[in-house]
Amino acid sequence: AWNSHLTDWSLQQSLEKQSSSVSILEMNRNKFDVSHAWSDVHMTFCFRLKLYDETLAGNAAEFHGFDKDKELIDLNNFESSFLPCKIQEANREKETFDVVYYYDVDHEVMSKKIGRKLKIYSSKYLIMKDLPAESVQFSEKKSPISFRHEILIPDDMFPESWKDLS
Repeated sequence: AWNSHLTDWSLQQSLEKQSSSVSILEMNRNKFDVSHAWSDVHMTFCFRLKLYDETLAGNAAEFHGFDKDKELIDLNNFESSFLPCKIQEANREKETFDVVYYYDVDHEVMSKKIGRKLKIYSSKYLIMKDLPAESVQFSEKKSPISFRHEILIPDDMFPESWKDLS
């Protein structure tokens, strides 16, 4: 089965299915030539610091274009430099994207009435217009509840040339 897979596999078929790391790599090389909708195997991430800086600068607006998106919220919990986002529009000429993301932040404010800090929790969908393309990445979709473990593959499945690390 493995040998027939190696014989029959083609890059074009892989890109059409958008189901491998090779296709995701290609999507990142040609961000404006691919489908921007999330699939079963890929999703989009935006650079967290850029989004937060622009959000705090007032360059984002509330977005009410879809109902609660559980997937976007659940995947927001990863500690990472990137935040899950969904592309709404692409501008090839300006090399930018309009993206929606789930803004989830704790605020500490001083209450004048009681004289102590209070935590205010705010969460909402925001849209950022004209986010530079370099702030957007396609990635393999990982489930926040997935179980990952080592798999053992026999060495004899791989050609000797692949095992030569020199």
